[in-house]
Amino acid sequence: MKIRYIATLLLLAVGTVSCKDWLDVYPRSEITSNKVFENEDGFYSALAGLYIKMADDKLYGFDLTCGYLDMMGGAVYMGSGNMVTYHANNFYNDPTYASAVEALQFPAFNYTRGGIRTTATDTTLETIWTKMYNTITNANLLLQELNTTDVTFETGVKELLTGEALAVRAYLHLDLVRLFQPPYLSEQGKTAKRIPYMESLDALKFVPSSTTDEILDKVDADLAYAAEIMKDNDPISSNKSYHTLMFTTNRQYKLNYYAVKLLQARSFLYRGKDKEAYDAAMEVINNASGAKIHFITEAERNRIDSYGTPVDRSCPMENLFAVLTDDLDENMRDALSMTGKRLKMFGRFMSNKWLSATSGLVPAAFFSAASDIRINLWKKSSYPSGMIGKYIRESSTDEDVALYPKQAVTLLKLGEAYLIAAEAAIEAVSPSEGLSILQQLQTARQGGVYNQTDGLKEEILLEYRRETLGDGQLFYAYKRRNEERLHTLFQVPELTYYFTMNDNRYTPDIPDKEFNAGRTY
Repeated sequence: MKIRYIATLLLLAVGTVSCKDWLDVYPRSEITSNKVFENEDGFYSALAGLYIKMADDKLYGFDLTCGYLDMMGGAVYMGSGNMVTYHANNFYNDPTYASAVEALQFPAFNYTRGGIRTTATDTTLETIWTKMYNTITNANLLLQELNTTDVTFETGVKELLTGEALAVRAYLHLDLVRLFQPPYLSEQGKTAKRIPYMESLDALKFVPSSTTDEILDKVDADLAYAAEIMKDNDPISSNKSYHTLMFTTNRQYKLNYYAVKLLQARSFLYRGKDKEAYDAAMEVINNASGAKIHFITEAERNRIDSYGTPVDRSCPMENLFAVLTDDLDENMRDALSMTGKRLKMFGRFMSNKWLSATSGLVPAAFFSAASDIRINLWKKSSYPSGMIGKYIRESSTDEDVALYPKQAVTLLKLGEAYLIAAEAAIEAVSPSEGLSILQQLQTARQGGVYNQTDGLKEEILLEYRRETLGDGQLFYAYKRRNEERLHTLFQVPELTYYFTMNDNRYTPDIPDKEFNAGRTY
């Protein structure tokens, strides 16, 4: 009998309704959730618990954004490609160097069966897999309870609870596809079956893996229903207000209606549904101002702490969805330190010389104009210079820390809506429409403005490098297009060295326990 090994880690126990303790995973044979869902507050705690789980530093609080995903996309400078490969392939078993080069297995794409794999790399991937499915299972439990509860909610609240839980489930499944399935445009991209779509609490049942199209059909169905029930109930897209603060304040830290629309656009673009992607992204763009989501203004850029650092350097006013964390600044400093525990000295973010418009060390300068506002916003001004300052506070005084918004990692942002709309418009509308949308983004960033339809798709990809820095989206952009070469900071032209990408390099293995339990592909 096949037994899903993730199931033993997905079963739930409930002790209290506090956010941090809600539905912690541990191996039990039954689910005891009745106490959590006795009243409205329990449901609110349950939804908050989903976002807390997503903010875990092993998920979107670090590893799947500004950590390993940015390393895999080449947004991190670690030396030339041949240096990365040399250290990753030759020193990972040397006790003197093993801890320092462990992180290099990800940008060297050493995470497949038959190649170089390390215990720590396997553990990282298994942790990501387990935590993602754990969060999905918690979302499914919330959805189940919403379907059967006798609790009376304020009008519209149940729809928002349901919509956000569905969106969380869809968000995680889409990223499971983007990470663990082969590139959609590759030979096996549409037929490979590596991951299951979990939409029930049959935790002890072996759920077969599905193809990418099968999974994304369910993602799109979840998002379509979420959008339908949220549009007229979400304060961000309607005139409704609620007594519950969870649904009236800080909607950009929840999967609100417009975040759902952008997530739809991301999913549609992934498999070439250009018209649908364009329509969804344009709905976000056309309504962003009314939702109080906007590109950072000059006044906001000039809001500084006593150190002279922009307080809003991560551009929180541009977020459609972000996860909150108390540990981001600490995690970033640790990751980018030579003595830290995360990425070690090889995982340092690009130095100031690379975060510029003048470097000749990359296929094209990272930024196309020195006037680009993102350079000064995201550049780290003090030692160590080899890090991006987007998620780092320069000053640690109590007065200065109080100026900063709650630390948040960007998961969906206004700039991505423009990038998706621009790329989708090329086929869905016209190349000139795509160019016009891209120019609007570039004008807002005060950088170089591309002025021709020839080479437009390549320019959009270059803009992904600039716009999604620290967000973990660059690797997925390359993978979506099945690009043969990553235009990364460590692939120096004069060394004539770069990785030729393929299915194996684009696709980390699923955990051994899953594979050995019968999840074949």
